[in-house]
Amino acid sequence: MTILKALKLRGAEVEYVLCDGLYTDCDQFWEVVAPRPSNACALCQADVTRLVAEMGMDYRWLGRYLNTDEAREAKRWAASLAPSELLTATYGEWRVGEWVRMSVQSHFRRNDIDVSNPAIERGMRSYVYSGLIACFALDRLLAEFAPDVFVVFNGRQSSTRVALELARGRGIRVVLHERGLRPETLTLVENVSCTSLEPIRTCWRQWGDVPLTRDELEDVVRLMAAREHGRDLGWAALSAPLQPLDEVRARLGLRADKPTWVLFTSSDDEIAGDVDYASRFASQREWIERTIEHARCNEQIDLVIRVHPNTGSRRSTGANRVQLEEMRRLGENLPPNVRMIDPDEEISAYSLMDLCSVGLVWVSTAGLELACKGKAVVVAAGNRIAGTSFVHTIADGSRYEETLDSLLRLEVAAVSAEIKRRALRFAYCLFFRLCIPFPLVRMPNAHTGQLAYDSLDALASGRDAGLDRCVRVVLDGEAVCPPPTEAELARTPEAEDAWLKPFAQPRLTVLAYAEELIADGGLLEAWGETFDAGDDVTLLIHTPAAVTPHLVQAVTRAGLDREDGPELIAGELDDDTMAMAGAVFSRSAPTGALAGAPRYDAASLGELARVA
Repeated sequence: MTILKALKLRGAEVEYVLCDGLYTDCDQFWEVVAPRPSNACALCQADVTRLVAEMGMDYRWLGRYLNTDEAREAKRWAASLAPSELLTATYGEWRVGEWVRMSVQSHFRRNDIDVSNPAIERGMRSYVYSGLIACFALDRLLAEFAPDVFVVFNGRQSSTRVALELARGRGIRVVLHERGLRPETLTLVENVSCTSLEPIRTCWRQWGDVPLTRDELEDVVRLMAAREHGRDLGWAALSAPLQPLDEVRARLGLRADKPTWVLFTSSDDEIAGDVDYASRFASQREWIERTIEHARCNEQIDLVIRVHPNTGSRRSTGANRVQLEEMRRLGENLPPNVRMIDPDEEISAYSLMDLCSVGLVWVSTAGLELACKGKAVVVAAGNRIAGTSFVHTIADGSRYEETLDSLLRLEVAAVSAEIKRRALRFAYCLFFRLCIPFPLVRMPNAHTGQLAYDSLDALASGRDAGLDRCVRVVLDGEAVCPPPTEAELARTPEAEDAWLKPFAQPRLTVLAYAEELIADGGLLEAWGETFDAGDDVTLLIHTPAAVTPHLVQAVTRAGLDREDGPELIAGELDDDTMAMAGAVFSRSAPTGALAGAPRYDAASLGELARVA
């Protein structure tokens, strides 16, 4: 309504149309989340009329475009369909069954619509009836108005999908809106539904080779870090809070000296059957089974299967019972080096990303988040990042194991600066270039909007950049993602290079204690025999001021003061600084903030060198 008011202020003729209780089922109420009450339509109409009255918005009811005979005809037609005809139900040229199918998948949280189940048959029949009602009314509306632009919500769900398809069939330009992937942002797409991958593919083709500026890097890195802590999301947080990596390893029984691979399943019932998300595998289950078998044959890796929390957990929107049962059965026969994490287990997906060497994904955003950490990623189905240069996309299912074999050489928690570079550019496209800031409507949560303005003056041209951009997309046909300018195409990667330098040459920091090194000179001698200036390892030595002269003497005796000697940093360190170390060099088990951290002594430095 805010966008429509802005369009009117700029001289556009606007007609706003609302549903007045025409459907027996719609996406306001899903059976697995909130079953539809008997007075559902009355409740919805009351809420909507209150809101439009508060905003002073003129509107029409969709029901005025529906004839009484058409309601009877829709009921007759829906009842006449055999169960086997429901999924492909067509009325004239209208592919009603296809258009409402994704809503039915969400209604029951099922990838496959089993119409032999009486409850699912009734639901599908109800959505088919409602879909034809939408076709009758919206077709007449479009014929009467013949709009230049049709502005629609979502485009995936039942009547909104019908609206998209009928308008496209008439050659009418459709602009669809949805909530953005960041709070108080929205996305606009043209002539496709909100789930289409084409907008991000177009954006990536245009911007993929354009380096990020320092400010852009800071914005996207800050956002990715916030997401790990459940903040700045366009949806409710699903992952558990971050946990220390050693704690996660211990809970799962993972080997610290062996690479961990993590497979992230997807809660994909919303987009199952969508060609954009197709896979070379017959199903997600087949992909998981083949990955498990590969791990069974390669005992040198640990495989963790993280079942998506939205499949069915205390954080999920309903539960996909069929998929949960599939995962349960898969978990009954796992080899010793494979672990499965149930949706409700409080283990952070982001902690798993940090400790893994390889991430494997289906359609999940986890693939992008893994790549933003510099991790090797294997994409097995249609995905925003599928086909990009920074991931391994499975284009031929028969060669899947070859791809996995090529990654066996990666070390523990391996990171690539170039993967990180490309992935951060992609993330900036997705979260910033395609998401339009819209502070005029506050979002205390994913389902609630609150006006942040009290005068139409706030909607005037030049007052809000996000609103102006929405208006240009609708009225002027501006691209939903503006292409780069000549100046932007001419950017150099200096800012990226500077920011990525620590990742390109990662250093391992190991904590030691001066008193112990002074008392046992063999520790320093062993360190000097293992590492020199060419190694990316720093020995950080906690050194009280009183013992500094004695440490200097011990370092000299061990020959570590030579020009090509290993990097040593000594000083009196606080707890926070010591906690930054990735390991401890000591004969005693670490305590305090580093309790549980990997510990090495003179005898195990060879193992530390391999890790480094």
